[in-house]
Amino acid sequence: MGYNVAILGATGLVGREIIKVLEQRNFPMDSIRLLASERSAGKIMTVAGEKVEIREAAADSFKGIDI
Repeated sequence: MGYNVAILGATGLVGREIIKVLEQRNFPMDSIRLLASERSAGKIMTVAGEKVEIREAAADSFKGIDI
């Protein structure tokens, strides 16, 4: 079983470090949602070999998220 994970501030130093730790530990993720400011929205980051589009953080950004 994996978790639906969201990372707020994914493009910042702490967010990138969290992503790195999740990858190193093979954390069981069904999905990952990368959230950041409007200026980062639409950019692509690679997480565990998958390309993930960064979304702008909004009030409903954590709907359906476990962690």
